Amino acid sequence: MRKPLHGQRKKDLTLTLTPEGVEMLDAKAKALGISKSEMIERIAREQVSSPLEHQLLGECCAN
Repeated sequence: MRKPLHGQRKKDLTLTLTPEGVEMLDAKAKALGISKSEMIERIAREQVSSPLEHQLLGECCAN
């Protein structure tokens, strides 16, 4: 079994997004080379650190 990235096992979560929102999440996660799940995890943990992440996520998530 793979060691959890954040030191914990992840829980399942169901999200509902518009088709445009899904496309945007897909594109931004792909640009960062991470999964959509990891993208949401970083936003939740306020672990947005690189200039590219700040640019892709916009000012609402900037630290």
